Parts: sequence; structure tokens; C-alpha cells
Amino acid sequence: MAQSNWRQDMPTPEAYWMNRVLFDVHHKGDHLERYRQSPDDYMKDIPLPPEMKAAIRDNDIAAMYLAGVNPYLLRAHCLGLRISEKVFVESLRALAGQEGTAP
Repeated sequence: MAQSNWRQDMPTPEAYWMNRVLFDVHHKGDHLERYRQSPDDYMKDIPLPPEMKAAIRDNDIAAMYLAGVNPYLLRAHCLGLRISEKVFVESLRALAGQEGTAP
């Protein structure tokens, strides 16, 4: 049986690490506070390329979704950082207008 997620036939290591960062930030003790103080310091030892770390740091919802971030973790991230529902939904709707990338 092939493994897949909503974006990839086989989730990439990058998707795993992005999901892991979002999970840890919002589910482990003082991680959210550490992340808020300095996202770059928080992610310094995470094996992700700079552009993927930037997507997390900059709250680029569309880029995270396209990279394979779990939609539930992505939504929890937005709630935890008080990113509005409007911004979240608009980011995903913008993808729907791009051929082959609809959420």
C-alpha cells in the first residue's frame, strides 16, 4: 500500500519536519513562547531548507500547505498565533485559483 497525504504520493522528510515543528510549538510546554521569542532560533537545529523555515517563520500558509503540512496542524498554528480565519481561508482560496494546486 502506497503512503500518501493530500499533496504527495509519499510525504517528504521536509513535510515531516514542518509538521513536527508545528506540532511541537503548539503541543509542548514552553515551545510556543520560545518560538514567539525567535522562530529562527527555535528552528536552528531542525533539518529543513531555509525556504521551508522561512515559510513557517513568515506564516506563509499557502507554502506550508503545498509543502505537505497537515491542514489540522496548519489551522492550529494559525489559531495559536492568532492569525485570523479570514487570512487563513483567503490563503487557501488563492491556491484554488492556481491550476493543479487546489486544496
